Amino acid sequence: MILDVKATNKINGEVISYKLEGDADNGFLYEGTHMQEVADNKIREVNNNLILLGSPIYTIKSGETAAIDHMTFDIEITAE
Repeated sequence: MILDVKATNKINGEVISYKLEGDADNGFLYEGTHMQEVADNKIREVNNNLILLGSPIYTIKSGETAAIDHMTFDIEITAE
């Protein structure tokens, strides 16, 4: 499954958009790298919020969209 991730920084309004590929059982990759090992600090911070217990990445199905309201980011996930 491919997840389109769009995170908007609540402090400065910066928008980060990227794709994750994988599944809930085996984990997700960002450009071939496990989502927790991404070198880009901003993307890794968003990913760290996505892996928390209760995150929609574990239950979202193709065609669905989910949102996470975090302290720093508003995150929208769309499953392809």
